[in-house]
Amino acid sequence: MELTNKQIVLISFILVICAILIGENAFWGGIGLLLILLTYIYGERFILALVIISLFTLVGDVGQSLRTFVQIIDFSLLGYLFLKRFGLRFYSYPRIPRFLVYFLLLYYFSMIASSVMSDYPISGLGLIARQTVFFVIVYLFYALINDEKDIRNYFLALTIASFILASSSILSFAIEGSFFTEGIRSRFTGLIGNPDVVSAFYMISIPLILSFLFRYKKKSIITINILLLLFFSLALFLTISRSAFLGVYTSTVIMFYILKRRYFKWLIISTVVLVLAVVLFEPLNEIITLSFRIESGLAKRDYLWATSVDIIKDYPVFGIGPGAYKYIFFNYFPVMLNSGIGTILKELYSLTDGSNLSHNYFLFLFSELGISGLVVALALPIIYFRVGLKTIKKYKNSSQEIYYFIVALFAGGASMFVRSTVDSIGLLFYGRVSSDLPFWILFGSLIYFYNNSNGLSNAQKSEVKINNTY
Repeated sequence: MELTNKQIVLISFILVICAILIGENAFWGGIGLLLILLTYIYGERFILALVIISLFTLVGDVGQSLRTFVQIIDFSLLGYLFLKRFGLRFYSYPRIPRFLVYFLLLYYFSMIASSVMSDYPISGLGLIARQTVFFVIVYLFYALINDEKDIRNYFLALTIASFILASSSILSFAIEGSFFTEGIRSRFTGLIGNPDVVSAFYMISIPLILSFLFRYKKKSIITINILLLLFFSLALFLTISRSAFLGVYTSTVIMFYILKRRYFKWLIISTVVLVLAVVLFEPLNEIITLSFRIESGLAKRDYLWATSVDIIKDYPVFGIGPGAYKYIFFNYFPVMLNSGIGTILKELYSLTDGSNLSHNYFLFLFSELGISGLVVALALPIIYFRVGLKTIKKYKNSSQEIYYFIVALFAGGASMFVRSTVDSIGLLFYGRVSSDLPFWILFGSLIYFYNNSNGLSNAQKSEVKINNTY
């Protein structure tokens, strides 16, 4: 969009007047005016990018008032953009696939039934409401996708948010100046205190960067992407999230297998060689052990898994109910309260405000929602992999740029499911924006490509129509 001379003069005049009025707050005022100007130039896409960036960088370990303010502004902007485009014409609202509707019905049935049968029914109401608001937000992002450029805009914003979070982690390390504090390996997460939340952004961003490395041959682009890859890898290393490393490795294996089969073979060989080297060479073993907290084993997850299994044995049908974990956790405490491990588990309980500590997505839903919760937990990866693999197959013979992009999205989401075996958050943690929204934006984007038939041959379009009927 090009500005006319009159528009430039008008904008300049407004900036001068505002700078005079702002006075001492000229810096922040200047930023505000710059954002307004960029919004005027780039329109809705810039607003959506700004919403994503602010949601994931300004709602971490900051004051509750600022977090609430940012979320209200961002959600209001999403609602405004949606109503501006569709109004109250309900028939024109984008439809979600039937298989996802059935999944959501099952999920809500599980939450409601479990809450009704729970000893703590009130605790589930707030979580069900929060999950509902979350899915509305996810739908707004999905509905505002008009074409592939909108999806690329989403993930450019996610990458920028990842860059900001990575920068804050590295800056935190630079200030601290040491990997170890009192003999314990330090974890640097920057703006967001939870390493598992921060590392999820790198799990999504790294496959996207790899797709650009595979796709583009221009030296300047290759250099930029290699530097970004190293930057995010360093930030990921500083979080020392072993589950995230496992996830990134998984996504890399998937991308190499689909896009670069020759590299896939070398990756497997290199992995075997590295494992043997770590086992056989003591100095290397010590470095890896210290760097990745291997000496901590499962980091007390085995105790928490045992606790969840005991809860499931007592509440197999309907579970304990959403949000009831904090009320019964100490009834199933796996060790003596005042033991060393007991102290650590109590601190973890306090830090998470009594949230479910299963550290496993399947145990989490099974223990809280019962057998139907386990069905929900199993259904989501089945749906995701079916949609993802069909979408990859559909676009295999279309634009290489789109194909590589879709493979990166699929690999990033797949890595989240791998990580879910040792962490509860990131998929369906009752609608926590900072932890769950990246995956659902990714899943919504895959669903858009799954339903979309632009740029395909007539034969491919016919196949899409058949696939979308299931």
